[in-house]
Amino acid sequence: MPPLDIGTLSGIGYASLLAFFAFIGFEDLANVVEEAKVPHRDIPRAMVLTLVISTVLYVAVAAIAVAAVPVAELAASPAPLSLVFRTLAGVSPATISAIAIVATLNTILAQMTMAARVVYGLARQGDLPGFAGRVHPKTATPLIATALIVAATLALALLVPFERLAEGTSLATLVVFALVNLALLRLRHRKIHTDGPHIRVLLWVPAAGFVSCLAMMAAAVAP
Repeated sequence: MPPLDIGTLSGIGYASLLAFFAFIGFEDLANVVEEAKVPHRDIPRAMVLTLVISTVLYVAVAAIAVAAVPVAELAASPAPLSLVFRTLAGVSPATISAIAIVATLNTILAQMTMAARVVYGLARQGDLPGFAGRVHPKTATPLIATALIVAATLALALLVPFERLAEGTSLATLVVFALVNLALLRLRHRKIHTDGPHIRVLLWVPAAGFVSCLAMMAAAVAP
């Protein structure tokens, strides 16, 4: 077990920030809450279930990787999962690369769809310019919002290195999550309740979320 000094803890925090990038997208369930029949019951269950399953899979993959290939060799490889796949299956890394490309494209399309929906919603409620909330008269889809998201995605993908993009995306998402948890704490402190059915969580849940977000953000900006 490595010594738990400042450098080690900072490295763990920074690694957690990059690993957090793999969990981006689960919050999109909140954007499809209108499609749920019993949202205050089904959406929290869906979020918890998908997070637990994904975490177990990520941990299993990490455990298999370090058991199959020496850690130093994994750290020196530009494509560690491809190295593990080749070592265990004896198949060309092109296979796992193709799988990763298909999976990534699916995730990107889902994220772009949700982002366009968020831009459309913000424009409709007056937080963004009104033209972004216009929909096509025939398809009833927010084409302008979608085009804005596509343009932003292409610019970031072509101009920003992947690691910096993943770090920046994770950091921005952590800022949003920290503010959401802080807002929940404020609502509980002021005892503000919404009309209709809603879910209520223990006070330590948003408190722990806020602290963990701050910890990972501190690890990202630490020298």
